[in-house]
Amino acid sequence: MTTTSPLRRALVRQLAARSTRIVDSLTALVEERVERLGSDEVEHEWVRSSAQTNIELLLQVMAHPDDLARVEPPLGGVALVRRVAQHDVPFYEIVRGYELAEWYWVQQCMRELATLTTDVDELVSETAEVSGLVRSYIDLVCRGLSAEYEAERERWRQQEESARVGLVAALLRGTTTDLAEAEAGLGYRLGQRHLAAIVWFAGRGDSGEELLRIKNAATELARLAQCRSGPLVVARDHTTLWVWLPLAGQTRVDVAAIPELLPAAPSPVRVALGEPANGFDGFIASHRQASAAYEVGLAASDDVGAVFPYREVSSLAFLCADIPRARAWVAETLGQLASEGRREEELRRTLRIYSTANRSATATARLMNCHKNTIQYRVRAAERLLGRRVEDGSLDLGLALLACRWLGEAVRTR
Repeated sequence: MTTTSPLRRALVRQLAARSTRIVDSLTALVEERVERLGSDEVEHEWVRSSAQTNIELLLQVMAHPDDLARVEPPLGGVALVRRVAQHDVPFYEIVRGYELAEWYWVQQCMRELATLTTDVDELVSETAEVSGLVRSYIDLVCRGLSAEYEAERERWRQQEESARVGLVAALLRGTTTDLAEAEAGLGYRLGQRHLAAIVWFAGRGDSGEELLRIKNAATELARLAQCRSGPLVVARDHTTLWVWLPLAGQTRVDVAAIPELLPAAPSPVRVALGEPANGFDGFIASHRQASAAYEVGLAASDDVGAVFPYREVSSLAFLCADIPRARAWVAETLGQLASEGRREEELRRTLRIYSTANRSATATARLMNCHKNTIQYRVRAAERLLGRRVEDGSLDLGLALLACRWLGEAVRTR
C-alpha cells in the first residue's frame, strides 16, 4: 500500500476544512465559464453535487493513492451528463468543465502547500505528485462519463426516432389528421413537392456502420436533388431509411447520376425511388411507389444496378411475390434466351431497345451505335432461341426481358 507523507496528510486536512467554500466557488466558476452547464435550477444542483462528490473523491485519492484504481464517475456527474446528452450539449462541454475544475483544484492545493512548507524542493515535488494524481483522476472520470454520455445519446436518439417513425406511420395510414402538429414534430412541410426514396444496405455485413453509410447516401441524394430545405429521413432499422426529398422547383432528379454517389461492394447501398408528387397526398403516393420499387430491389440479384426507379420497375412488383414462379414464367416466355451468358445478355438488351424503338432496325441501330444489319442478325438469333417471332406475345416478351434486366440472376436460367 502506498503511504502518504505528513505534508500530504496535512494538505488533505486543510482542503477538507475548506471544502464547502471550494465547492461553492468551483460551481460558480464552471457555470460562468461553461455557459451550457447550470442553465436552470436542476442543472445547477447537479453541477454542485458533481463538484462536491468529485472533491470528496479527490481528497480520498490524495490521502490514499491506491484507491485511484477503483475510481468511478460520481453519481452527480453521471446525472448531469445524462441530462446534457438529452439536450444536445456536446460532450466537450463536460470535458471543459472538468479541465477547469482540475486547474482550480491544483491552484487550491498549491496555495495550501505554500502555507505548510517553506522548502522549495518539497513544495515542487508535492505539487507535481498531486497534479499527476488529479490528472489521472480526471482522465478516469471523463472516460467513464464519455461512455455514459454515448449510451444516453443513443437511447435518446432511439426514443426520438421511434416517435418519428410512429408519426410517419400514422400519416401513411391516414390515422392522424393534425398535419400542422405532424409537421412540427417532423420538422418537414407536408404540403410541398416530394420525391420519396428508400435507401438500404444490401450487404450481409454487421459492422455497425451500415446506418452511417445509408445516411451518407441519403445526404448525397438530397445534394443531387438540390434540396433547398432539409429532407425528411426516418430510420426504419439500422440498414433501411425512408427518405422524402423536398424538390422545390425541380420536376425530377437525375437518376443516371445516382449510382456514382453510392458506395460499391463490399459496402453496397441501393436506392428505390418513387415518382415526384405534390402535397400530402403526394407524400403518401410517392412513398408507396418507392415501396413497390424497393420490393423489386430486394428480390434482385447482386449483378443488377443499385437504383430502382418506380417508373421503370413498377410492372415487376407482382413477380417479386413469388420469385421461383417468376423464374419459371421467364423461362417459359424466353426459352433459351433466359439463359446466363454474355451472348444471351446482348440479345436481350437488343430486343429491349428494339421493342422501345417500335421494332425498327434502323432506329435500334442508331440507339445502339451499330449497323442495321447487325440488329437484324441479332433479332433473328434471338428468335431462334425464343422459338418464335418477336411479334408473337410481345407484351409477355417485354415483361420477361424487363424482369431479366432488373431482377438479374434471380430469374435467369442457370
